[in-house]
Amino acid sequence: MTQKIYFDESGFTGNNLLHPVQNFFAYASVATDDDEARDIVESLIAKHRVQGNELKGKRLVQSYRGRQTIDEIFQRFEGRLKVSISDKKFALACKLFEYIFEPSFSSINSLFYGIGFHRFVANILYVEFKARGAGAEAIFSEFEAIMRAKAEPNLETIFSSSVHEDNPEVITQIREFAQCRADDIRREMLSLEKSNVAKWVLDLTNTSLYTLLCQWGTKYNRLTAVCDPSEPLKHDPSIFESMIGREDKIVEVFFGRSQPITFNLSGPIEFADSKHTHGIQIADAVAAAAVHVLSGAEDDHAVRWRKLIVEICADNGSILPDHSEVSLKDWQSRRNAAVLTELHARAMAGVSLTDGMPEYLRKLTKSALRSAIAPRSVSR
Repeated sequence: MTQKIYFDESGFTGNNLLHPVQNFFAYASVATDDDEARDIVESLIAKHRVQGNELKGKRLVQSYRGRQTIDEIFQRFEGRLKVSISDKKFALACKLFEYIFEPSFSSINSLFYGIGFHRFVANILYVEFKARGAGAEAIFSEFEAIMRAKAEPNLETIFSSSVHEDNPEVITQIREFAQCRADDIRREMLSLEKSNVAKWVLDLTNTSLYTLLCQWGTKYNRLTAVCDPSEPLKHDPSIFESMIGREDKIVEVFFGRSQPITFNLSGPIEFADSKHTHGIQIADAVAAAAVHVLSGAEDDHAVRWRKLIVEICADNGSILPDHSEVSLKDWQSRRNAAVLTELHARAMAGVSLTDGMPEYLRKLTKSALRSAIAPRSVSR
């Protein structure tokens, strides 16, 4: 049996992850069929006197009656909703690690991912950005501009705009590391240009759809994906086309957690007009509700939806900051801070970032663990 899954987004700004107003992106999905979706949408429109004969999430969240409509969607489709949510600025910080740091140690990147170094760098950049730390905003802006530009930037002076007399140490380390490893970054950029993903490299749509389909694939053996028209999805559908008729179910373990990485599609992604596709309207309403909650709304519905959003976005690849990753009370965070200092020192000295790194990480981990479990001295 094939299960139809309908998808839509809220907060789309494409490659512009520093949009001044749209700070969050949500990609929502619902498992239903055309007949059920039409019947429920039409009944909700009539019951709540929704204007326009179409559910538009952005309008619904703005009024009490509209939020009542979404409330009923959550009830009617309990257990059949999933949503991927992303903080765009944090997503940009994750992309920065991927394209600025990882190219310099890609041969042993599993070591760094294994200790959560990528999360440490992304979260500390995000914290500095939100706290308006000197230079952080410049790094974010320059990185986004580089990734969106068609011409090759001068990578030897990358992030020079972040120089400030009050730069925190981490901003200086990231800038100087990037400048010292400009050749590695350049090779990554050239490789990206040759691929078919460069145009929408910062957009979150493809990743969100993929992770949601992976999750739905654990529940249903065969899926039909119906999406609102999307330029990023149309630009490079190859990853989804590779899943057509794929019946094997592959699960990989990422940092101690099992994650599905395959699903079985009945055919290419179907694009449909939301005005005539009621399942997409339902997904749109759920996506708008997620952004409404993330944006800090305090109305009664938003307060109630917070728990619901957490429940339906579990394990689906949402991209959200976690300040515990940079708490220096935690031995793992202290270890990652030491790793950043070591990588910066090696880059400045022009020596290999990978030689002896496994041994260095083992010794560092043992030292950090001993420090974490050592009994505290008692003052008398």
